Amino acid sequence: MCGVDPNAPVGFVLGVDLLHISPLEGAVFLSNADITDPVTLKKIQELLPTERADVILSDMAPNATGIRELDHQKLINLCLTLLDLSQSILRPRGTILCKFWDGPEAHLLQNRLMERFQDVRTIKPQSSRKESAEIYYLAKLYNDGVKHQKH
Repeated sequence: MCGVDPNAPVGFVLGVDLLHISPLEGAVFLSNADITDPVTLKKIQELLPTERADVILSDMAPNATGIRELDHQKLINLCLTLLDLSQSILRPRGTILCKFWDGPEAHLLQNRLMERFQDVRTIKPQSSRKESAEIYYLAKLYNDGVKHQKH
């Protein structure tokens, strides 16, 4: 039962995926849903109990073509789309964790995040292979327009 233990965090988890997602207790999923489709945004807004999310976690990636620069650009574009969508669903002072593949367009995403968040950091998980281009931006304290320094 949610909320029984005052020391345990309580929240609402909403997953969105292009593919089918198997049910998981305590979470709501939009399977076969495209985050770039306005219909999906509307469904997300309807499902969020408080109309706005505290955190957006993105592990999305495009279907890889094997052409590194093209795959990198496609993922950066997905992240930029998510950032645009966050204006409608992320509460002030909210957080985004967004996966990207390192490459020449990463600075575009970083600059856009810095325009909207007070604290933007680059994170490479220890579990990630050293040679992997997979990195994350952790952007905290959503402020809708005030530019700040990167870390």
